[in-house]
Amino acid sequence: MNENTYTFDLLTLFPALFDGLRSESLLGKALQSGALDLQTHNWRQWTTDRHNTVDDLPFGGGPGMVLKPDPIVACLRELRPQRDPRTPVVLLSPAGRLFRQDLAEQWAQGPGLILLCGRYEGFDARVEQHVDQVVSIGDYVLNGGEVAAMAIIEAVARLLPGVIGNSASLTEESHSSGLLEHPHYTRPREFEGAAVPEVLLSGNHAEIDRWRRRQSLLRTKLRRPELLQGLTIDKKDRAWLDAEWAQLQTAAAGQGGDRD
Repeated sequence: MNENTYTFDLLTLFPALFDGLRSESLLGKALQSGALDLQTHNWRQWTTDRHNTVDDLPFGGGPGMVLKPDPIVACLRELRPQRDPRTPVVLLSPAGRLFRQDLAEQWAQGPGLILLCGRYEGFDARVEQHVDQVVSIGDYVLNGGEVAAMAIIEAVARLLPGVIGNSASLTEESHSSGLLEHPHYTRPREFEGAAVPEVLLSGNHAEIDRWRRRQSLLRTKLRRPELLQGLTIDKKDRAWLDAEWAQLQTAAAGQGGDRD
């Protein structure tokens, strides 16, 4: 590890779940090169009773078990002084702020990230007094925070120097411009009756760029229309989008259903 290494610290009761990240794909290569470092911390090691208890029954009753605050906070108090003070501490919870691309870009500017992976019914609420942010990766519930942490690690790490080979691809992806990414095509030119759009074979880069921009707008309108709110769209592109949308609505009405 060197001074430019980006460090992910993961507080988890199941550190072995992250073994695959250490050896596979681009993340594995980045870890081997020293661009990234991934450390797991099982806060069971910070318990003080002979049974290494990390959870207990909830006050007020109810199902499930709640993660005790004392071993988690003890782990954080030992870890934080070892890291750059700018490193955010993030608790992963379905009740948190939604994780988006802009947050990944913000975190990628820093020296690292400390992620708390919950289990059972979640953390004792007093743990939140010792973190910087509470974040969710979506409106659903997982068995634990490890899968959410892996998603965040991938989203942040791929923005760092030396992780993705072709850095230009990062600016052309879904959400990088606030829109979903345009469709992609490769060989064969025709597959089961579906042909590659002729514009992509034309060699006219201006036309290709315009087609991709408009397809990105249309795909966003179809799948994530809320992303278009507040975006500034060129008048010609807006007119094209409105015309395409009207055609799709007319076609869907004629077929007796909505288009996916």
